[in-house]
Amino acid sequence: MNTADSDKKTAALRTFSLSPAGVFLSIISALCFSTLGIFATALYSMGFSVQQALAWRFTFSSILLWVFLAARMAARNKQGERTAKPDTARLAPLLLLAFFGFAPQAGLYFITVKMLAPGITSLLLYLYPSFVLLISAVFLGRKPSITQLFALLLSFSGCALTFFQPGNYPVLGLVLGVAVAVAYSAYLVWGELVLHRFDSIFATAVIMSVATLVYWGWVLLSGDSVRVPDSPMAWLSVIGIALFATVLPITTLFSAMRKIGAANVSLISTIEPVSTVLLSLLVFHETLTQGRIVGGALILAAVIVLQVKSGSPRN
Repeated sequence: MNTADSDKKTAALRTFSLSPAGVFLSIISALCFSTLGIFATALYSMGFSVQQALAWRFTFSSILLWVFLAARMAARNKQGERTAKPDTARLAPLLLLAFFGFAPQAGLYFITVKMLAPGITSLLLYLYPSFVLLISAVFLGRKPSITQLFALLLSFSGCALTFFQPGNYPVLGLVLGVAVAVAYSAYLVWGELVLHRFDSIFATAVIMSVATLVYWGWVLLSGDSVRVPDSPMAWLSVIGIALFATVLPITTLFSAMRKIGAANVSLISTIEPVSTVLLSLLVFHETLTQGRIVGGALILAAVIVLQVKSGSPRN
């Protein structure tokens, strides 16, 4: 049996309950991810292109993570603890996940935002919990529970009320928006197969390093001149997008997936739009409409339903 078949069999046999730690990590991940748009908007306003913003985002994320790993190893060695080495002999699946899973979906979202209004893009993105349940059912043989389906209905209804804006949208943009949701779903399910064998921080460091190479390659191939942050605000935005919108949410996402599975994480993560709306109110002084209030309440209700029914044996 090859590695992929072994991982698939292992993941299919795993069961998950909604542990409080897993739910908490999922919520932290979603809250941190909700800052991405604010930091990205700040970088765009300073003249950074999409590929430049992503390249700097992943460069500093990689640096922060490798420095942390080195410091952690030094501290453990100083205390005489034995540090478990990562399974580098089976690193290939992690590298493939980074190159074909994480890097494409990260860029695809930013491209879609340039074609569609952010609201409709976010609404299409939040189709991904339904795709996660579908992919898990088809490829891992996990039948979604009634609780998960009810939570899915609540969360998607909440996203629709929060984000939907009437208007005419280009067909290509809509197709790309759905593609983002499918790509992110596949990345989460694939990640569940791969990441359980690695330390969450080490796995994130490897994935961020691969993404750094991918996006600096895009910068060079596109002929875009390398723009270096040249002001305190630019540096703060780069560090902010790396730490608060990348390192923290991705490491907590991976940890949560190991505890409660990709399907439950994807459903809980729909609280991200609630946080995004609140941040937009604070930063951009957007209007809090009745639809957004009801939408946020439905999303939070979905999380509560999952938590109350946490006795369900499968994700």
